[in-house]
Amino acid sequence: MGRDKDALDEALLREVAKRLRSITILERVSVFPPEKPASVVAEIATVYHSDDIRRIELEFRAYQNVDFNVIYREQRTGDDWMMRWDRHENPHNARDHRHRPPDARTGDAVDASFPSDFFDVVERILGDVDDRLGELWEEGPT
Repeated sequence: MGRDKDALDEALLREVAKRLRSITILERVSVFPPEKPASVVAEIATVYHSDDIRRIELEFRAYQNVDFNVIYREQRTGDDWMMRWDRHENPHNARDHRHRPPDARTGDAVDASFPSDFFDVVERILGDVDDRLGELWEEGPT
């Protein structure tokens, strides 16, 4: 039986969730929650950000064709602050690209180069998230 190019790699995502659960700053890791049934969603503990941010989450999607999409979102009282990392065919950028903050729109995309192993991609993204959390502490509440 052939692989569907858009099929989730559920086994990989479950393993990602298992590894994410060992990271101290993550308060909750949900596998295929009802509101996002194609994703693993990790929530950063509130002690790691100021009160003007209601929630920070990471949403991971990985596919059997090695494409992926990861979204970092700060849910704020006003506009959300987002950044995104993607690997997929598209008309706007290279297959590997990221969407710059604060809006992470298509027009904010820049070409990137990601490792072939998704666990290495996750590690790189967690480094970017750590940098962002450091920026938040330096900025203080808005």
